[in-house]
Amino acid sequence: MIHRSPRSTAEALVRSGRALRRVSPRNTSVTSVTGRLASGAGVLFLALVALLGIAPVASAQAQGTSSDIAAVMDRSPDLAGATLSVQATEMGSQFVLDNPTPTEITVMSTAGDPLFRIGPGGVLANFRSPDWYRSKAVAEEVQIPPRAADRGTPVWVKVSLDPSWGWFDPRLRDATLTDDQKASMDPLDPFGAWSVPVTVGDRPGTADGHFEYRPPMGSFVPTLSETQPADGVSLTALPGNPTPGIGVNNQGAGEIVVLGEAGEPFLKVTQQGAEANEQSPTWLAQQGGAEAAGPKGDPAAPPQWRSLGQSPQVSFTVPWADSDLSPADLYAMSGSQDVQNWTISMIVDGQRFDVPGVTTFNPADRGGISIWWWIGGAVVLLAVVIVGTRWILRRRRTSSGSGGNDAGTSVPRGSHRAKADVTS
Repeated sequence: MIHRSPRSTAEALVRSGRALRRVSPRNTSVTSVTGRLASGAGVLFLALVALLGIAPVASAQAQGTSSDIAAVMDRSPDLAGATLSVQATEMGSQFVLDNPTPTEITVMSTAGDPLFRIGPGGVLANFRSPDWYRSKAVAEEVQIPPRAADRGTPVWVKVSLDPSWGWFDPRLRDATLTDDQKASMDPLDPFGAWSVPVTVGDRPGTADGHFEYRPPMGSFVPTLSETQPADGVSLTALPGNPTPGIGVNNQGAGEIVVLGEAGEPFLKVTQQGAEANEQSPTWLAQQGGAEAAGPKGDPAAPPQWRSLGQSPQVSFTVPWADSDLSPADLYAMSGSQDVQNWTISMIVDGQRFDVPGVTTFNPADRGGISIWWWIGGAVVLLAVVIVGTRWILRRRRTSSGSGGNDAGTSVPRGSHRAKADVTS
């Protein structure tokens, strides 16, 4: 787009007014022409506003989604060798409990009922508790069967053989912020509190924390040093939020084995399709929910391939391409910056290839004074157009009136029509 100065834009609009006068002199009064030009300038102004992304319409985030709210743990009970963490995912905040100890840990529901029992025997879930059904997804409306009720006799069902589990606890997503509250907050401002009772053996305790306001941070854009490292291999860098991804396409190679973060066989792509190694820690860590808190895999174990489909291509996230910077450091950035260097390694028909990559962080534009400078400039431009047009047309009307034009229309001096009117 070519940005005109207010003067050149006004002159362009005035020239449009002169052309209009030659075609239809009866509609060239100062009021009518100014109105038309003001209307056109208004359209120009609205187009500029829309282009800047500040049109006065409801924003997508004004509908109350919780994607800009994160749960943060402040204090965890003494778990005697077990770990309880809160992880931020694209679906929301999630608890992950890993208990390799001989002591069973019980997590209580919002109603105070036992919800999970996690220990040497694996994971038992109380199917009587409504929180069991709420913990499996983050949807606002979860189908809860009639048999589920608070304060009922627990119905224990084994849901995992491994002493690890991940779940979307309702207490981590019941915080809300209004648009007015968000407008007065800075990124990472704390608010509210949450608490989850946990019993370790027969010893009660609580996991406690708060919520943080986390508006859109920006985009993490990966770049590869080369996209065709070997014959028949095509790589595509995929932006992530925050974890970047890579697409691998087998366009004629025999076998492509992508290596995981520990150097283990992670994915395999042939002309017959794609497969994942179920012993790969990288693969297991990328599975959501309970699977992510399950077996950790063994990078030294022989691969156990599982089919992912018959297409000779696969896409995956690259956790080691994530930035090591804290959210506070990322929010403080005012311009694009490289935040991580990494490598994708693969074996193509027996030959190893290492492809370097870099992750660039582009901060989100959260408005600010720069946008309002544009709005102010557009308003000034509109005012200049209206005032300038009124002055020019008034001067032309005065000049034509002194020439004795009885018809009341302004005829350009020196034109053939003016000469004909005088001699008739």
